[in-house]
Amino acid sequence: MRPAGEPREKIMADLEAALAIDYGFSDGRVLSSMCTKPLDLAKEAHAMFIESNLGNAGLYPGTLSLEKQVIDELSGLLGGSGKIAGGIVSGGTEANITALWIARNVTHRKKVVFPKSVHFSFHKACDILGMVPVVVDLNEDYTVDIDLAARMMDKDVAAVVGIAGTTELGVVDDIGALAGIVPEGVFLHVDAAFGGFVLPFLRELGHKIPNFDFSVGGVTSISADPHKMGMSTVPSGALLVRDREWFRTIHKDAPYLDTLGQLSALSGTRCSAAVAATYATMRSLGREGYTRIVSDCMDVTAHALARARKMGLEPVIEPVMNILCLRVADPKGMQEALDRRGWKVSVARNPPSLRLVVMPHVTKQMVDSMFADMEEILGGA
Repeated sequence: MRPAGEPREKIMADLEAALAIDYGFSDGRVLSSMCTKPLDLAKEAHAMFIESNLGNAGLYPGTLSLEKQVIDELSGLLGGSGKIAGGIVSGGTEANITALWIARNVTHRKKVVFPKSVHFSFHKACDILGMVPVVVDLNEDYTVDIDLAARMMDKDVAAVVGIAGTTELGVVDDIGALAGIVPEGVFLHVDAAFGGFVLPFLRELGHKIPNFDFSVGGVTSISADPHKMGMSTVPSGALLVRDREWFRTIHKDAPYLDTLGQLSALSGTRCSAAVAATYATMRSLGREGYTRIVSDCMDVTAHALARARKMGLEPVIEPVMNILCLRVADPKGMQEALDRRGWKVSVARNPPSLRLVVMPHVTKQMVDSMFADMEEILGGA
């Protein structure tokens, strides 16, 4: 640390220089991220509540009230009732870890059964919590093999995990079938970090979406990220659980805090400005606004698929959501070649493919420009 402070102008110049080399969603080059540019209203709300910390909720009863309203709105969106409890955390990783933490402490068991397609946060959770991962292979449609999962059930299983929108392909596990094989007393957690703000609105658009949420009786908890397709600010994840009392199993006393309504979660300090941002976003958009955004993303996804097929490229699967994975000869090589041209795309591992995430900042013109570069790259191969 310097002995004396520096002028504001110098500091701002340094910040602007750093920002200039970051990739921004407005640059029109990012097709790899599951986040997007938040609503302007969300950014305003975030700034208003920048001092809020629901880790010490007794000081912030107003912010706490907003959080309760957000959870109630999410519960209604995800098939729940007024008994659903939860809170806003830093993202899907914290939500998933906390869900397994609760499952371990309620059941006093340590095995977690989950599909090969899970987000890395579940492996992280098992490492942190001393739990034992039991990985289940996938069907030909890249969803969890229910029969194989059923064979994994024994007296040591604490939780089973299903995915409502996998990170790589965006497919949805058969949550109803999973619920049918989960023994009584075992938790069934649904990771809908991405799908939570997509699947309900696909249903509004007439897509056949199987029940994946609290409308399935055996589902005990759900994670959903407002900072992804929810259009809120980072960091903003949500964890919802069917029974409020489960939070008591992970609660730790902190007598020096004003602990009114404190959520028992992994984080102590919580960036609760995201609560206000999520409240503002959900109230501003409503079901109609989110349905319109999802419809637009699916339209651009269909455009990207048609453009790919003109080049002779086929998808791994027909897109379920706004994620498109393409079979190319060398996915990593194509990613690196596009990166040299300023495009940010990603690769999927199962199966190896070029992965495009069509978020609200992605336009048809952007897609056309990227595929034009892909044609040049393939032509020079």
